[in-house]
Amino acid sequence: MILNIRITAARLTALLVLAALLGAWVQAAMATEQTLTMSMGSASHGSAIRELGTDPSIYKDLMPGLVGSQAYHYYSHFSPLISMDGDANIIPWMAESYDVSDDHKSINFHLRKGVKFADGMPVNASVIKFNFDRVLTYGYAQWGITSNLDTFKYYAHSETPDDYTFSLYFNKSCLDIPIELAAKSVYGLFISPWDVEPAWDIKGVLKPEKKYNGLGPYYVDENESIPNEKVVLKKRGSWRDDQSFHKPKLDKIVLTQIVDPQTAVMALEKGDIDYICRYWNAPLDSLRQLEGNPKITIKTYPETATYWICTAWWKEPFNGTEGILLRKAINYALNREEIAKGAFGGYALPATDSMVLSPLRPDVPKCCNNGYDYNLDKAKKLLSEAGWNDIDGDGILDKDGKALKGLNFIITSSTDLIWQKEVALMVQSQLKKIGIDVNICSLEWSAYSDTFKTGDFDLKLSYNMGRYNPTAQEIRGFNLKEMYGIYLNHYSNQNETLGTAVTKVQNAISTKERNDALCQACNIIYEEAAVIPIVHQVQYAVMNSKVKGFTFGPSAATYYHDHVEECWIED
Repeated sequence: MILNIRITAARLTALLVLAALLGAWVQAAMATEQTLTMSMGSASHGSAIRELGTDPSIYKDLMPGLVGSQAYHYYSHFSPLISMDGDANIIPWMAESYDVSDDHKSINFHLRKGVKFADGMPVNASVIKFNFDRVLTYGYAQWGITSNLDTFKYYAHSETPDDYTFSLYFNKSCLDIPIELAAKSVYGLFISPWDVEPAWDIKGVLKPEKKYNGLGPYYVDENESIPNEKVVLKKRGSWRDDQSFHKPKLDKIVLTQIVDPQTAVMALEKGDIDYICRYWNAPLDSLRQLEGNPKITIKTYPETATYWICTAWWKEPFNGTEGILLRKAINYALNREEIAKGAFGGYALPATDSMVLSPLRPDVPKCCNNGYDYNLDKAKKLLSEAGWNDIDGDGILDKDGKALKGLNFIITSSTDLIWQKEVALMVQSQLKKIGIDVNICSLEWSAYSDTFKTGDFDLKLSYNMGRYNPTAQEIRGFNLKEMYGIYLNHYSNQNETLGTAVTKVQNAISTKERNDALCQACNIIYEEAAVIPIVHQVQYAVMNSKVKGFTFGPSAATYYHDHVEECWIED
C-alpha cells in the first residue's frame, strides 16, 4: 500500500511538472505571437473598413454592401504582377519579368510558376486574363474611365500566348502603362475564376464561402472582427512563404478604425495601437510631442510631392506680362526654409530646385530642375518693374488706384491637410513684408475643390501626388480644361504653348519625345512663374518602438506598398 501511494505521488508530481512545462510553453508561444494593431481612418471612397467579405474585383457602387475593395483586401488578396519600391522603381512581384513593345501598345508579363490561391488552386495566364477582363470591362470599367487611367481608356484586348505569359494590348501608345499597373491597387486584387458563379464568367458573382480566397497571406477572422470598427487578419500559408518571397512575419494584423487623427495619436501613446497607417497619418503638429517619447519611433524618407500656390492667372493682378512679374516677385519673396521648419516642423524640404516636379522623381529630366531662391531685393525690384509702389505710405503696394490688398487666399480645413493653415499664415506674414496683403479663407473640402471650377480665388494652396504617379499625370493640372472641360488650368500662357507641351508629354511614345516636351513645359512654367512652389514634404511613419523592419513605399497615398506584414515586433 505504501509503495502504491509513493508511485501515485510520483506520478502526480510528474504530471504537475508536465503541466507546468506545458503552461510555460503556451505562455511563451503566446508571448512570441507577432501581432500588430494599425489604426485607419475613413476615405473619400468610403470607410477603410466597412462590410466584411466584399468582392474586391467590382467597384463598391455597383452592388453596395457586397462588392468593393477595402483595406483588409491588401492583406487577403493583393498580389500585383509588378510593384514599386520606395523610390518608385518598378519591381517584379507575381510576374518575374515584363517587356513592352517598341510602339508601347502592348506589354507582356512572364509569370512566376507555383503561385496558388489560399485553397491551393494554381495561378496561370488564363487566371490573370480572367481578372483583367473582369476589372477593365466590367467591375471597374466606368470608375477607371472617370479616373482617367490609361489602362482603362485605351484597353483593346488581352491574350495568353502560353500558360505563363499574359499580354495586354492597347489601341494607343501608352508610355506610362507599367508605372500605372505597378502603382494602382485595382490591378492586383485577384480572385479565382472558379470562385464565381457561373465559373469563369467575368460577370459572375463571388461565392460567399470564397470571399477570402485570395493570393494574400492573411484571412479575415470574422468572429473577432466588427464591421465599421475593426478587422482581425490572421496569417495563413501562402505562395510567398512557399517561394521565400517577401515572407510576412506578423501572425496577426488588427485594423482598427479611428477617424480622428489626434485620437489615433493618443491611442499610440497609450499603447492601444502599434502603428498609424500613413494614409491617415499622425498630424504634423503632433510630431514634436512624439519625438520626445522613447516608446515611439518616427521614421522618415524623402518624398517628391510638391506643395505650391496657384494664382488666378486669368484676372488682375496676376494676368498679362505684369502678372508674370508679380508671380516672380512672390516666388523670390518667400522664405521656403523658414516655412519648411515652421509650418512643417522640419518634415519638409524647401522647393527651390523645381516648380512642380521634384528632382528626386526617377522620370524627370534635369531641365526641370529650376526654381526660385529667397531674395527680397529681387522681389522688390520686380514689383517696381510691374508698377507696384507704396504710394500712400500705408505699407501696401498700389498701382492705378488699386492696392495689393485683400487678396483671397483659399485653403482647406480638411484634417488630413492641416499643414495648409500653418503654411498660409507664414505666407501671409512673409508677403506683408513686401507690401502684399492677403486674407486667408478656409473652406471644407468640397467647397475648396469647387474653386477650381468657379475660379473664386486669388491665391490657392495646391499640391501633386508624388513619385507613384506618372509624370504625365503629375502635370495634368496645366491642361485640366482640355481633359475635363469643367476645371480651370493651374496656369495657361497667352499663346497656349504650355497646354500643347503638356499634351505632348501625355501622348509621347518614347522617352526622348516625352523629355523634349517636358523640357518645353518646365521652361514655360519657370520663366512665367506659372505657380509658386513652397516645399517638398518629407514622408514620415509613426509607430511603437517595438515595431521593426518598416520600409517605405513610394507614397502615403499607396500605403499598401509599405507592406507592414513584413515588419516584426521586438520587445
